[in-house]
Amino acid sequence: MNTVLLMAIVLILIVVATVITKKVPFNFVLLIVPIVCALLLGYSVEETSTFVVEQLSSMMQSAGFMLLFAFLYFQMLTEAGVFDTIVTAVTTKLGNKMNVIVIMVLTTVIGGFSILTGNFTPAYLITFPILVPLYKKFDFDREAAFIIAQTAMSALCFIPWGIGMAYTASSAGLDANELAAASMPWGLCFIPAIILQWVYFGWKHKKRVGTFQAVAEVETATEKKEENPNLRPKLFWVNLLIFVIALAALGVFGVDPYFVFIVATVVTAMINYPKNFGEIFAKVGPMYLNILVMLIAINVYQAVFNNTGMVGAISDALMQFCPEFLLRYIHIILLLLCVVIIYVIPFQIFNALYPIFISIGAGFGIPAVAVIAPFVCNLSLATSSTPTNSSTYTGCALTETDVQHYCKKAVPIQTVTNAIVVLTAVIFGVLQL
Repeated sequence: MNTVLLMAIVLILIVVATVITKKVPFNFVLLIVPIVCALLLGYSVEETSTFVVEQLSSMMQSAGFMLLFAFLYFQMLTEAGVFDTIVTAVTTKLGNKMNVIVIMVLTTVIGGFSILTGNFTPAYLITFPILVPLYKKFDFDREAAFIIAQTAMSALCFIPWGIGMAYTASSAGLDANELAAASMPWGLCFIPAIILQWVYFGWKHKKRVGTFQAVAEVETATEKKEENPNLRPKLFWVNLLIFVIALAALGVFGVDPYFVFIVATVVTAMINYPKNFGEIFAKVGPMYLNILVMLIAINVYQAVFNNTGMVGAISDALMQFCPEFLLRYIHIILLLLCVVIIYVIPFQIFNALYPIFISIGAGFGIPAVAVIAPFVCNLSLATSSTPTNSSTYTGCALTETDVQHYCKKAVPIQTVTNAIVVLTAVIFGVLQL
């Protein structure tokens, strides 16, 4: 066993031990330990700092600035009440037409719409406060609702400004926009799985409750909502127009996301909060800082892992000792098992393996983007089906469900959902075996 391979194994084991034991902050380990490993391998401080700084510069250009202005923009839309207004209007319009089938479809639509904020926490905050009273009124299983919403959100995780995309692209060392384009077909492969979830949960509800109609009277979220001084109801149509223009610029005209969000942020701030925009921006600070530190830590790990030959050493060892047929499909095998794996092992460890997947795939002529694209959306099914991820606790708190009980229900359902998505991808040629 050569020195580089040994150091790579030691680095991975330290990362795994840190996440599992939680004795030391994970970010700090990713920031310090890889640099120490590089120095122990004989790289000078200057050499190490050079490839780390180059990696960080690339990350900021592709993800860092884009996330900052995306978070600022969507925070203002949330504060102004744009999303709440849309969701409330839809639920009010349906009125007496509401039943459990409509509620499941509504959960999917609103969940998918809300993840356009790029982050699961605000997406949950948009989706569940409005819908939980309806779940209670119709006695619909709130754990099932969480699963349905998470599946819809996962299907749209290919958006280039999403935090999941940022983590995945950074871990794999790929451009977020290129990876987003490759991931979009995978998002479309969720459609059959979503419909099958509706059928399954509808059948379970009918069997348990006996009807798709309301069974109780519950005060709606709209009725008990307190007045928010930051609401801008008179500017709703202006904000909606800017939002539509921004989405068109991103999806139709292919304008760089960071530029779109810079312009949208400045214009929206001038229109809605010309005197107190600083108060709104301050709310984004802690969240963005935590994410930025994580992205920097991931990229330090990525820089050392790639530039010291560790990826190549592990890949060569696997190519030497593992059967070829197993290596050829190792990323697909782990994709199919990812929900179960991430239930017990935090997703950060899984992300740390992406460079190895890419290196092995390259040996079989598989492009890096093709190796990683399946994980962008599908892995999101797993990240909120595990008690090791903070977003699970947010979703469970908002749906008033128990985390452990929810996860035990979600893991088998999302594992099957994941398999259906992969099978759909095979059938339609999105995944070429």
